[in-house]
Amino acid sequence: MPLNPVEQHERLSEITARIVETMPAGWTRAVIRGLVVGGHTESRSGVKMPDGSVQGWSFRPEIWRMFMDLRAGMYVPGTGTWVGFEYVLDPPGRFKIQFTRDEDPKFETAPSSADFALENRRYPRSADTMSDWFRAGLGAD
Repeated sequence: MPLNPVEQHERLSEITARIVETMPAGWTRAVIRGLVVGGHTESRSGVKMPDGSVQGWSFRPEIWRMFMDLRAGMYVPGTGTWVGFEYVLDPPGRFKIQFTRDEDPKFETAPSSADFALENRRYPRSADTMSDWFRAGLGAD
């Protein structure tokens, strides 16, 4: 069921609360980047510390599931849903997020045509809203 903007913000606030619980002492910023097409996912995350260093940080699997639930709720019939996001969190819990739906997500390892087909079954895109990179992915392999 589609989430309206208020519900989307509520979900993001829930995600933020879970992330804040896992932050190391003294953190000054956390960043999560995620890419998804069908069953193919890639993510990166890191935490900036007071001395300016960036340390690796692994978020809990439940946080990824929450992002995927948000993704499902942001599906727009005929247009699809987002395939990438960048989430930035600053203390004590201020966040901003950018989603990409139409821009080529630049995976490190390309999703298979089966991943694109699964994506299009789950979140169908009409021919007139399907980007060239997505159309090409459906025909890949």
